[in-house]
Amino acid sequence: MDMQSWYARQQARLAYRRGSTLARQGSHQSAIAVLSEALAGHPDPAAVHIARGLSHCALGELDRAQQDFTAAIDCAKNPAEAYLQRGQLWHQQGQTDRALSDWQQAIAAKPNYAEAHYHLGLAQRAADELSAALTSFNRVLDIDPNRAAAYLTRGHIRQQLEDIDGAKADWQLAVLNDASLARCVPTVAKSNRLTPVKELLQESLAPVEVSLKQQGNTLEISLIRQVGEGVSYYTLPTQIRDLLLPLELSEITAFTLIGYVGNVRGPEWEKRYDLYKDQPCPPSHWPTALAALVTFPPLGLTALLYASQVKRFYHRGQYPDAMRASNAVRRLSLVGTGAMCLLASLPLGYTAVTSIQNEPAPPVRTARAIDYDFIQ
Repeated sequence: MDMQSWYARQQARLAYRRGSTLARQGSHQSAIAVLSEALAGHPDPAAVHIARGLSHCALGELDRAQQDFTAAIDCAKNPAEAYLQRGQLWHQQGQTDRALSDWQQAIAAKPNYAEAHYHLGLAQRAADELSAALTSFNRVLDIDPNRAAAYLTRGHIRQQLEDIDGAKADWQLAVLNDASLARCVPTVAKSNRLTPVKELLQESLAPVEVSLKQQGNTLEISLIRQVGEGVSYYTLPTQIRDLLLPLELSEITAFTLIGYVGNVRGPEWEKRYDLYKDQPCPPSHWPTALAALVTFPPLGLTALLYASQVKRFYHRGQYPDAMRASNAVRRLSLVGTGAMCLLASLPLGYTAVTSIQNEPAPPVRTARAIDYDFIQ
């Protein structure tokens, strides 16, 4: 490659980076102009066409976007991304058949393309092809097992297929991977998850009637007392906090207490409380972790890792995670000690069995006949 060609290629690469930056900043018209300059000498023109097509989409210039995506398909070494983007464009225009065809082409070009499987599954679900959609989302999660939105949607599909247990499991995994999705989980799943919490509060606060509802990271606790039943709203929050803390509800950071009297419509009390207010940092159990490292190093290393995370979780406001890390250190120490004792007992047991096998056999005594005549 001569110096002039090398220089032109570097200039094209620089223009592509500038155009991509302008697009991220929302200056799509300027991005299109700069990306057009990059096409002249860029070694990967398909990437430039896709970037320019996305800017055309942002400006509503769908015909030009379609031309760019098609040009990318024609010149790309692997046109999977170009098919994906053109499929999204067809879907945006209501041309579902073309969109499905392009997403299937993207998957054919790149079988482990999670994004293409994801959009294909969404379109299949919208077309009420639930079995096909379930297969697509199964594939997405095989490729990317931490994709929270895929768990959420697969849970909806399983609910439609009347697989309620499977749906609940998927919704739980969705929330564990992204707590902000809790508001997207159907009420039926949330209420079932909160049933043990409600039963505990109802038993402790009887005869007051308790009902629960989760709003994001806040647990809404509604209490209905009858006329003549006394309730202290000043001591009740502490009592409720003491009941909730041992449950380690990782998705709950606050609770709202709403009190009603009989059939009166408006509440007599409504206030929000921080669930973990003034809670001390759980112990890190460093000596225990070090002891586990000495007795059984494989588990000891894990115990040290958990011990190092306790204060980090606590200072981030993740009190339940800090408590779980603290408890994990103790459990790992106990398991490590038990494993070490078991390993130490194996040689002793083998020695004992060997010594028993080497013992001389006891002499065999012959029974003597009793002379009954002599006795008489």
